[in-house]
Amino acid sequence: MTQFRKLLLRFLNLREPPDKPKVFQTIQKHLKLPLTGLREVGSGYNAFTEFESDVEKILTQKAMNTLTSIGLEGRLPPKIRAQRSVVCRQIDSWIGGKSADELNRKLRIATHTLKCGKLSFGQYIHVFKIEFTTINMVSHALQHGILCEHVKIAPSQIQQEKFIDILIYFNCYKLEQHTTKDRPTPNLTICPDCTGNHTYKNCTSAIKKCLNCKRDHRTMAMSCQTRKTIIKNKTKLLEEKEKEKQEQTYAKALEKTTRQEEKQAEPAKIQQKLCQRAA
Repeated sequence: MTQFRKLLLRFLNLREPPDKPKVFQTIQKHLKLPLTGLREVGSGYNAFTEFESDVEKILTQKAMNTLTSIGLEGRLPPKIRAQRSVVCRQIDSWIGGKSADELNRKLRIATHTLKCGKLSFGQYIHVFKIEFTTINMVSHALQHGILCEHVKIAPSQIQQEKFIDILIYFNCYKLEQHTTKDRPTPNLTICPDCTGNHTYKNCTSAIKKCLNCKRDHRTMAMSCQTRKTIIKNKTKLLEEKEKEKQEQTYAKALEKTTRQEEKQAEPAKIQQKLCQRAA
């Protein structure tokens, strides 16, 4: 089965979104990139391309300007963004003490072979995340490290960001509860922005409300506490499985080594027995 590449083309105006024919025509005519498909989702279209390089071209500044002219904005799916991102840890305070904008400029200047799309800090100054513009740049950073302001960020300090997939049904917007096949309310109409009884396209409310954690933000926001809790629990489960797998691998390797040593020792044991009998 053919695996097409995907990215999100987000609506800039939910009340007047461009129709499919216009999107197909604009991208093919102005960008010379015929799409293989478009599928409408909650906030725009999932656009499908044949090659990874096509995704790169759609995310160039020229392409983004073209998309903006018809009311769209290109967004990478979370999985691909994670594949293009690294987390840097144990960073010297000389680097970590700078603002994200300043550090981003320094990295752009220092890393001629690496193009940073976005840089963000978490809670601590010695940890930050870099989103590169291609997956190959992530491989380069993991292999050779990063140089910034005459300070080396070694490969051992860099880790590729992990992607945790979350099941979501775009009708009730519940997380990790059921699939489309098992949906309990197939005819439900609800807004993921304000929880009103209408679609997101018809929403006029300035007040945002999450359907999952009930806080004041859009349901699809990455800052959702329910989403964060699910990611934390799934990450812990994956780490436990990975640890168990490593332990099993070690046990098998130890068992194999023991068998090899016993096999190598057999001739010596046989010779020793023969010598004892001769004596």
